[in-house]
Amino acid sequence: LKNMNNTPSTTKYVMDTSMLIGFSRWIPVSLNKTFWDKLEVSLQEGKWVLLDVVVNEIKYNKPLEDWCKKQKANSLITNISDDDKNGGVTINNNYPMVDQVTFKSETDTYIIAHALNNKIGVFSTEMQKLPTDKLYKIPDVCKELDVKFTHIPKEFLESIDFRN
Repeated sequence: LKNMNNTPSTTKYVMDTSMLIGFSRWIPVSLNKTFWDKLEVSLQEGKWVLLDVVVNEIKYNKPLEDWCKKQKANSLITNISDDDKNGGVTINNNYPMVDQVTFKSETDTYIIAHALNNKIGVFSTEMQKLPTDKLYKIPDVCKELDVKFTHIPKEFLESIDFRN
């Protein structure tokens, strides 16, 4: 797709917890300040979305928790809306994602609802569900609802105009 300026159109993404944790494992905050600073700048510029429900899932990773606290202190965290919450319930009713015992994956429904409500994509490490899986996964629901999805870091980093 091309926009009127003849430059490639890009997708704005909301990042899932799994991808944020993945970045912190492969590119530790303490070892690569440049990467995390650039990620922060692109967040400040509104090129991607970090949801409060994602930040709330970050545990047992002090450097990443501290990075997220900094984003919160700078008002860069987006709170899910009532529409996102209601949308998450509707998504789970139509495409069961939430484990009814552990409530695991509840955040995933809000991430997708936020993406749908704001016409943006989802960036997550999740892969499609296996035929034996009872619950839907993020890519399955994104496909059903026609929400752009990627699990490829290069696509996300290009979308936020990340450069060395």
